[in-house]
Order: sequence, then C-alpha cells, then structure tokens
Amino acid sequence: MRCKLCGSENVKVIYNGVIKTGLLDGYTKEKWPVYQCQMCKAIWNEAQNKEDKGFYENGEYRERVDGDVLDKFNMTGTEIFRDKVVADIGCGGGCFLDFVSGVADTVIAVEPTKSYHKGLKERNYKVYSYAGEACKDYADKVDVITSFDVIEHVSEPKEFASDIYKLLKQGGKCIVGTPTDYPVLRQLLGERFDKFIFQVQHPWIFSEECLKMIFEEAGFKNISIEKKQKYGLGNLLHWLNEKEPRGHSTYDFVTPTMNAAYMAEMESMGNSEYLIVRGEK
Repeated sequence: MRCKLCGSENVKVIYNGVIKTGLLDGYTKEKWPVYQCQMCKAIWNEAQNKEDKGFYENGEYRERVDGDVLDKFNMTGTEIFRDKVVADIGCGGGCFLDFVSGVADTVIAVEPTKSYHKGLKERNYKVYSYAGEACKDYADKVDVITSFDVIEHVSEPKEFASDIYKLLKQGGKCIVGTPTDYPVLRQLLGERFDKFIFQVQHPWIFSEECLKMIFEEAGFKNISIEKKQKYGLGNLLHWLNEKEPRGHSTYDFVTPTMNAAYMAEMESMGNSEYLIVRGEK
C-alpha cells in the first residue's frame, strides 16, 4: 500500500479493531485497519467509504460537533476580519460568523448541512454547500478563510486545500484547525483510547509534516503550524479514571495554575491535541 498523501510505500497498520461511528456511543460492528505512513506520519482509515454520503447534509452529526466560538477567536484573533471578505468552511449554524459579521465586509458561509442554509441566508450570508461551489463566485476574492475540525472529514484533503487557495485573493490568509491523535492519551490508554480516536467520520489524522506538505502543494507560502492544547488536566484524569470521554472535566484540586502549566507543557513538548495551519496566498 502507498500513502495517499506522499506516495511512500512505507505504510504500517497501527490498529485493527472497531472504531467510533458518528453516533454518540456508537462503534462499528466490524474491525477496520488504521494505517500510518512512516514518512509523512499521516494516519487514515477507509471506513467512510461505506457510509451514507448524505450524513453531513442531514445535520445529525454537525449538531453535535459545532465548536466553541470563543475558542475559535483565541486561534484567530479579531482584527484580521475587519472590513474583509471572510469565509468559514464548515460553519455549522454560523455562530462564529455571527460575531465575525459585525466587522467583516462580506461573509461567506460554507456548510454541507442543508438545514442550516435557510437561517444562514436570512442573516445575509453568501451560502454554499462546498468550497468548490463558492469558487464559481468568489475565486481570488476572499481575504480570510477559516476552517475548524473539517479537513479531517474530507476524503480528498489536497483538493480541500486547493479550493481554499483558489478562493483566496493574492495575499489572502487561511487558518485551518484539526485534531491530532492525542498522543499522551494513546500512550497511556492504548487500544481503549484508539477505538475512540479512530473514527469513521474522521478518515484522516494529520501530522505537522503532512499538513505542511498538503498546503505547500496547494501553493501556499509563509506556512506555519501551531500546536494547541484544547483539553485540560481534568480531561486526562477523567480518561485515566473512567476510561471514557467527558470533555472539559474539572476537579477541585486542579488549580488554574496547575492546569495552565500542564497545557503549556503539552504544547512545548509537541504532545498537544490540536494543530492550527496558517498560510498565505
């Protein structure tokens, strides 16, 4: 087998078992191999090929994964949107764009879930199901593109990055965020965590190396990749204690100082849970 991103033949199966489905507590009935390229470090599975292609369009999945608005602004800042043409790819119901629209000149909402389109249009956003569709009207016209927790869902991440590049005007910038494989939890919990982090709806888990390659091949320059720890020490302790997810768990003895030190250390060691790609056309 060859790596789907870099073409290397040095590919290994790093897990073979049931993996998470889109359902809250669901796992596949059959085992799926999970592959990792030993060159670019990309991780992927092929379970999504059997899923209903309308899964994202019916809203069932998107309603559960819409991200926190303040967390997104912590990644982007606010001034980059002022008087700009802004697109958010995978915008969900548009909560993030509702704040951006207060300063942006034009807002483009890219979201496959059809049930959101009516509400997005009512707020005077330019609405498209996919970035490729938006290229028909906005190629070379967008100043800033954001996309969080989307690229790991698409079957062709290189095409995804290429569409972003096509939409941006010269000098335009993108900010793209995606989860890692949660290396610390994988090390501590092994297959108990693997079956949770490897998912049908996440055919990809990217490394810094393969993300940089994808965006370089799309044409981007001044690419930087930032490591971000999204979950605190309480989440780690909950996983170790309960062996199941709970999100942002807290404990009385975990002080803000202790938690901040843990998160900063995870980032500095390269063990953080999230990667943010910044690139310029």
